[in-house]
Amino acid sequence: MIKQIMISNILVLLVATKGDAAVAACDNAATAGVLCELLALGGVRSLLTQPKPGYDTAHHEILDLNMSLAGESWRSVFEDPKNKGTYPETKPEKFTANKDWDKRWKEWAQTAARLKDNNGIQNNLKEHKLHPRSVQHLSIAKQAILQLANEQSALATQLQRIKADNKILNNERLREKINTALYGENPALEATLTQGAAFEGAAAASRAGNCDGTAKDNKAKTVMAALVCICAKDNSNPLDKVCATHQALSSTWTPNAYPANSVMQEIRKLCPKSKPALLTASRLRQLISAVKSHLTGGSAGITLGKLDTGSDCSGSDNSGLCVKYTDIHDGGSATADDINWIAALNQIADDISSHEEAVATVDRIAEQLADNNAKAKDFIANLEQYTQAQAAVSTAANPKAAQAQENDQKAKNDCGIHSSNQTCTAHKTCKWEGKNETDGKCEVDETKVTRKSNSARIGETANTEGKKCSEKKTEGNCKDGCKWENNACKDSSFLVHKKLALSMATFFGFAFF
Repeated sequence: MIKQIMISNILVLLVATKGDAAVAACDNAATAGVLCELLALGGVRSLLTQPKPGYDTAHHEILDLNMSLAGESWRSVFEDPKNKGTYPETKPEKFTANKDWDKRWKEWAQTAARLKDNNGIQNNLKEHKLHPRSVQHLSIAKQAILQLANEQSALATQLQRIKADNKILNNERLREKINTALYGENPALEATLTQGAAFEGAAAASRAGNCDGTAKDNKAKTVMAALVCICAKDNSNPLDKVCATHQALSSTWTPNAYPANSVMQEIRKLCPKSKPALLTASRLRQLISAVKSHLTGGSAGITLGKLDTGSDCSGSDNSGLCVKYTDIHDGGSATADDINWIAALNQIADDISSHEEAVATVDRIAEQLADNNAKAKDFIANLEQYTQAQAAVSTAANPKAAQAQENDQKAKNDCGIHSSNQTCTAHKTCKWEGKNETDGKCEVDETKVTRKSNSARIGETANTEGKKCSEKKTEGNCKDGCKWENNACKDSSFLVHKKLALSMATFFGFAFF
């Protein structure tokens, strides 16, 4: 009986002893835990999803092929005549009148430079198996590749705009942003932190002066500073396990100066080690929300950490080990998101979100560029079949003949390179439109452009064969290369070629018909 009374008295004494201290061991362990999760993002441990490699040069393949098909005369336009082998990316003054060249000149010059060495054009045509093709095949290929080149150029312009917006972050830029929010600096090694970098301005005379303040102006401006305020052993108080029972702190903070590196390192080592991992905007916002859930409010402000009987975060066991924000309360205008280091983390989350959107857009464009490259290869591989199909329906669909289109483009290019009346009119298909001998523009003389095509011959054959079938008025007589369709007798070979041509046009996306 006496033994039981003694045990009861000891338990009462232990409880009473613990209750005497307003702040006790492990009171801030949970809060320190969520702050540690933020510290785990520091150093080089946070990684971002990056665009797939090669996206910014994927359009070169078709642009190079397009210029190769245009020929050496077009490529040479972009070479500096006074400095052979160089290709100025600024349009020369002699081409001032060619306003439609302004937006494309730099891209053309870069393309010409890529094709300048080792018979670049011929090698490019060989690479794409176009060097042995007929004039007719090359003419069709020019139209298709030109259309794809325009698409690639537009997509490349979108990519350049995204890059100019500077929203895509590399891991180094992310590291700097995060470390600054965590430590107030971007240290080469987290094991060596600069004294005072984690806090704002000069140190106050007391711990409360360094840990209490408004949301924007509190001297504890970083995650590391918040951890120091809620965990550090004060030189005037013996509390050394308020953030962890397994490890007593030995370094003390004399708060009329900012904590030394040894104080911060001892607190940082309370946090578990972490491996590098992908960081998303969603993940960072979850961590921020977790921290805000540990804020406790009152009429005089909100605190992070334990504030008991006292009115400020003095670091004593009868007051509080905490960070206090004096303007966040029912009557105040500030919110938890206005807290300086939380605001910095929110901004990083927004930056990561913009990065993720930009990367998704870049990857989508990269897929389109790759699809167009594949489309060009498929088109060239089926070029002969496609040419036959197009010729078969050329009369019915009545497109502008391929050769005529080629002549038009060649004439335009040939005339566009002249910058004086004398050189312009020396070319039989050009005319000078200008105020004087040098102030004007060399344009195509439409009356002198020769438009040749074999489509008439092909069309005549198609018409002849089609007429033979159309003269057969009954399904029974619709034979010998003819097919009955929609109550009429038609040339079956023409129908097959037309369907093939239209299906290929749909597949490749070319509007030739």
